[in-house]
Amino acid sequence: MGDESVPYFLGEGTTKTYQIPISHLDYKFIEKCTDVKHLEKILRVLRSGEEGCYPDLTLVCEKRIEHLDPRSRALRKDKPPATASDFTAGEWQAINSELMNWLTEMNEDDRKSQLLRTDTPNERQDNLPPVRCSSSCLPTNQNKKLQNKQRSKKNIPRDYSEWDKFDVEKECSKIDEDCEESNSKARFFSRPSLPIIEKKIDTTGMTNRDKIIIATREKEKGNEAFASGDYVEAVTYYTRSLSVIPTAAVYNNKAQAEIKLQDWDNALEDCEKVLDMEPGNIKALMRRATVHSHLQNYQTAIEDLNKVLSVEPKNTNAKKRLLELEEKLKSLKPVSEPQGKGKKILIQEIEDAESGEGRGENTEECERRGGEWA
Repeated sequence: MGDESVPYFLGEGTTKTYQIPISHLDYKFIEKCTDVKHLEKILRVLRSGEEGCYPDLTLVCEKRIEHLDPRSRALRKDKPPATASDFTAGEWQAINSELMNWLTEMNEDDRKSQLLRTDTPNERQDNLPPVRCSSSCLPTNQNKKLQNKQRSKKNIPRDYSEWDKFDVEKECSKIDEDCEESNSKARFFSRPSLPIIEKKIDTTGMTNRDKIIIATREKEKGNEAFASGDYVEAVTYYTRSLSVIPTAAVYNNKAQAEIKLQDWDNALEDCEKVLDMEPGNIKALMRRATVHSHLQNYQTAIEDLNKVLSVEPKNTNAKKRLLELEEKLKSLKPVSEPQGKGKKILIQEIEDAESGEGRGENTEECERRGGEWA
């Protein structure tokens, strides 16, 4: 019993990796072993070459593992990258032509993207406004003078006797003169204006693909301006995109930016263009209803909202706005009727007054109908 409890690998050497007994690196042991995990460890030791190079033994171990578990990960081998010799002449020619076409297309896209840049880095720097609180808005000669003054100043400690010569009134007057001079200079040197963005792009000589790229780029610029709250700039970029390719989506975005600017006429016009292209466009109907409600065309706005609900009955926003407009119409109707009665009584009183008859009777009648003059 004592001998059986002693581990089998005591008294013999083991491998550095996995601590496998050297006696297990044997043909007979490998052919009889049924433990796949243990065989995989033996295979890794044999492949590493740390115990020597045994190609035949490695092959036997691989076949034994394949017999026990054909899907074992230890049987996987890294394949070297394919070369031209691994393909036939026709396959290699097809691969080579595809690579050359891809390279040509990428170079063409790079060339077009460079041509699409309307402004160079130098122009962009010239058109940018100066940084706040910087001296870049001053002329170059003044900048140089300011720099020379700063360089000439040295932090030399003053003698105590100089404080006796210090004239407070004189220094205060200098400060006042400097303030007046800076204010006068500020009147002459105004901050340079931002570059004007053209609202139309010349599409002469452009292909359809070029137009799509430019229109998409201008639309994305408009979306960025809209997200940052610059609705004027957003309208400009949307207009540039529409000058290349007019689409319903860009007209819709432009109408929304114009609604933010309370430009009701242009917003209404753009909504109409969207609905001409896509008669059932929900966003255009909702935005046109918004415009009509601000123009006090409440009945027309209600019709647009009803069209939306006929397509999307569960549209909560349309339901809410429809109820608000219906309530507004109900509140407006009673106010218009008494005004007409009051005007009629007023005209009758003037006519009676001109005729000079029945003045006392008209006065009593007015007092009795005092509620109709509101």
